Parts: sequence; structure tokens; C-alpha cells
Amino acid sequence: MVKARKVGVAMDFSKSSKMAMQWAIDNLGEKDDTFYVIHIKSHASDEARNQIWSKSGS
Repeated sequence: MVKARKVGVAMDFSKSSKMAMQWAIDNLGEKDDTFYVIHIKSHASDEARNQIWSKSGS
């Protein structure tokens, strides 16, 4: 019998983090597992860097 697991996924509600959450659900989730969404709130000073990252993907 497999013990239920706890899986945490950080989210900032960007497209890439939503895709990561879906990947975790599809590939890691099993019956009785619990998923925790860890909400990450960006600072205004990170806005430009995040925009550059979202365009380049790195």
C-alpha cells in the first residue's frame, strides 16, 4: 500500500507556473495525495525582469 503524499507547487499565476501545476497534477498526482499551492507574490521591482524572462523562457 502506497502512503499518501504531500506535494507543494509554487505559483505566481504566470503561464509557465500554471503549466508546471498541470504537469505536477498529471505526472505526480495519485489517489489520496494532497497538493498544496504556494502562492508567490511578485514585487513591483521584479516586474521588468519577469517580463524579460517570460519572453525568453530562461
